[in-house]
Amino acid sequence: MIPPVQKRPPLIQIVDDDPAMRLLTRATLESAGFAVIEATDGAMALSQFRKARPDLVLLDVVMPHMDGFATCRRLRGLPEGRETPIMMLTGLDDVESVKQAFDAGATDFISKPITWLLLRYRVMHMLRSARLYEDLKTSQERLSLAQRIARMGYWHFNFDTKQVACGGEIRTLLGIAENATLDSPEALMEALLQNIHPEDRQQVQSTFYQAISTRQPYRQNYRVNVDGDERHINNQIEIQTTCDRTPCSMTGIIQDVTAIHHAEQKIFRLAHFDALTGLAKRSFFMDSLSSAMLHAKHANGQLAVLLVDLDRFKRINENLGHVLGDKVLLSIANRIRRSLQGCKVLYPSSSVSDYCVARFGGNEFAILLPDTYGAEQVSQIASHLIRDISQPLLLGNCEVLITASIGISMYPQGDDDQESILRNANTAMRHAKAAGRATYCIYQTSMGSPIQDRLILENDLRKALTNDEFVLYFQPQVDMRSGLLTGAEVLIRWQHPRQGIKMPGDFLPLAEESGLMVDIDLWVLRQACLQIARWQSSGFATLRLSVNVSGQLFSQDNVADLIGDIVHRYGIPARNIEIELTESTIMQNNDKTVSNMSRLKQMGFGIAIDDFGTGYSSLSYLKHFPIDTLKIDRSFIRDLANSPSDMAITRAIIALGDSLGLTTICEGIETPEQKTLLLDLECHHGQGYLFGRPVNIRDFTQRLKTQKIETPMFEEGPGGPTTHAEKAFMDYTLRG
Repeated sequence: MIPPVQKRPPLIQIVDDDPAMRLLTRATLESAGFAVIEATDGAMALSQFRKARPDLVLLDVVMPHMDGFATCRRLRGLPEGRETPIMMLTGLDDVESVKQAFDAGATDFISKPITWLLLRYRVMHMLRSARLYEDLKTSQERLSLAQRIARMGYWHFNFDTKQVACGGEIRTLLGIAENATLDSPEALMEALLQNIHPEDRQQVQSTFYQAISTRQPYRQNYRVNVDGDERHINNQIEIQTTCDRTPCSMTGIIQDVTAIHHAEQKIFRLAHFDALTGLAKRSFFMDSLSSAMLHAKHANGQLAVLLVDLDRFKRINENLGHVLGDKVLLSIANRIRRSLQGCKVLYPSSSVSDYCVARFGGNEFAILLPDTYGAEQVSQIASHLIRDISQPLLLGNCEVLITASIGISMYPQGDDDQESILRNANTAMRHAKAAGRATYCIYQTSMGSPIQDRLILENDLRKALTNDEFVLYFQPQVDMRSGLLTGAEVLIRWQHPRQGIKMPGDFLPLAEESGLMVDIDLWVLRQACLQIARWQSSGFATLRLSVNVSGQLFSQDNVADLIGDIVHRYGIPARNIEIELTESTIMQNNDKTVSNMSRLKQMGFGIAIDDFGTGYSSLSYLKHFPIDTLKIDRSFIRDLANSPSDMAITRAIIALGDSLGLTTICEGIETPEQKTLLLDLECHHGQGYLFGRPVNIRDFTQRLKTQKIETPMFEEGPGGPTTHAEKAFMDYTLRG
C-alpha cells in the first residue's frame, strides 16, 4: 500500500528590514501552522523567491536600496511570481500609497501597526483565494484543452444588454479573423456568413435570428470553408432563464463534427454500398425503390426495375480464378454506369443521380429507372445495356466475352409492393435466359403462373417421400429370339394427390435442383429389393431388376456401401440388381467412378450404361470400366428402317459390345420390323412397347405368374439354373 502524501504547510516569505517586525510576524504565522522564510531586503527576497517558491509574500514598503514597490514589480516580472499573492505591509495610509501598491502588482495591503490576530486571518483568506483562483485557472485550462480536443467553441448572447461573448476557439473553428469584432449578433453573423457554404447560408441566418426573436432553443448542422477545407459544424443553442423563468440569455456551442461526419459516411457506405464495385447494396436499392414508387403513385407516373444477370459467369471464376472474376465484375459495373450515362437521349427526364444501380450479389445487378415514359423507352435502354456489356473485355493477354440477360418489371403493373416488382423482374430475366440469353424480356402477367406452379410442385415433392406417394412401374425386357422374359427396368412414377400420375420427366429434374435426388434413388433401390424378396418367396428366385442411379448418388464416396447395405438388409443376392448409369455420370470423375464401379462389381452387382451413344460417345472408356451391358438409346432405333446412319451406328455398337463380351439391349422397340432388323444385326435382347409397356407391381407380377406357367424359366434345381431361359436371364439386365 502506498503511504499517503504528506501535505506541506503553506510557505510564507517575510520581506522586512526590521528584525523585530520579522520576529513578531514569524511567531504569529508559525503559531497558525505556516512555514516561514525571511529576507531583509529586496535583492535577497528576489533570490530567495526563485529558490523557495513561497505561497505568499508579506512585503514591507519602506526598505533601503530597493523599496517594496520596486521589489513587488520585480517579483511580478518573474514567470513564477505572476500569480503569487503579495500583501504589502505599510505605515503609509494615504490613498496615493495604496494606489501605488496595487499598480506595482500587490494583491492586498495591511497598515501598520498590525493587529496580529487579524494578520493571521488575512493570510489564511488570501491563501484560500489563491487556491480558488488556481483551481479556476486549471479548470479553464482543462476546459479549453477539452474544447480544442473536441473541436468545440461557445458563444453567449444576453437578451437585455444585446451583448455577445465568444470563446477563443470559435474563431479557429469558423475561420473568423482575430481582429473581427464579435460583440453583437449582427457582427457574429456577418463574420460567420463569410465562410459558410453558399447552400447553407440562408438557412443558418434565418434560423439564428428566429431563435433570438422567439427565444427558443435549436440544433443545426451546416458547412463552412476554412483555408480551402470543408468542415461540418454542429450548432446547438440553449436558453437560460431567470428565477421566474423569463428568458434572459442564450448560449450556443459550435463543434467541428467533420471527423464524425466522415466516419458516418464511411459506415453508411459499408452498410449500403458494395465494396468491390461501389454500387448500392440491396437495402439501399429497396429504399430508393420505395421512394420512387411513392413518387410515381402521387405523380401518376411510371418506373422500371431491370435485373441484369451475366450469362455463364461461373466459367469465368472456374477458369480464370476469383481475382480476375472480381476484375470482370468491376469492369461490368463501370460499363453499366457509362451505358446509363450515355442514354440521356433515351432517358432525358432524369439525371445520373436519379437512377440507382445496385449489385445484388454474385453476378446479378439491379437498375431502378424512375419517371420512365413506358416499355418502349425501357426496351431501348435495355438494348443499349446488352450491347455495351457484351463488348470484348481484355484481361492481361486474355480476351473475355461477357453477355447479359435482362428482366424488366414495370410499375404500376398490378403489383404494389417492392418484392413483387423484383420477383417479376427475376421471372422475366429467367425467360430471357430461356430464350437464348444475351437478350431482355419485359414481365407479363402470364409469366407468373409457371413459376408459382414450380414452387408449389417443389413443395409437394418434398412431402411425397414422407407421404409415400411414389410408386414403381416395371417395363419388361425380353429375349427377342424366344420372346421369353429376361428381366425388367424399374421406373418411378409420382401419384400426386391432386394431379394424378406424374411421369419422371415432370419431377426428376426438379428433384435434382432441390437436392432430393439422392433420397429418391435410395427409395427406389429399397423398393426394388423389397419386391425382389417378395418374388423370391413366391418362387421367382432368379429375377433381376435394373435400377437407374443418378450422378448425385453415384458421386457419393460411400455409394457402394449404401447400395450393398440395402441389398443385404432385404436378404437378396447382389446379382439380382443391375445398376444403370448414364455416360455423363461415369465420366464425371474417372478415378472415383472406376473405384465405385469396381467395388459394386466385386459385390456381385451388374453395371449397365444407359442411353449409350447419346452422351460422350467415347469408345475408349469401355475397356477401362467394369461394364456388363450396353443399352442402345431409342433415338437410334426409331428410324432404323429408314436411316442408313442409324443403322450403321447401331450395327457398330452391337459389334463393339460383342467384341468386348458385353450384353447389348436395344430400347424403344415398337414395331415387328424393328425387331427383325435388330435380330439380323445379331442383337438378341430388347425392350419397348412391342414387348410391353411399363406396368405397376400387380400387373407385372401377374405376367411373371403367366410366364412361370408357360415356360420353365423360373424353375431352379439344386445345382442352379437348369433351363436356357434362366441362363439367358442371368446374363441380361432388367432396368429399374
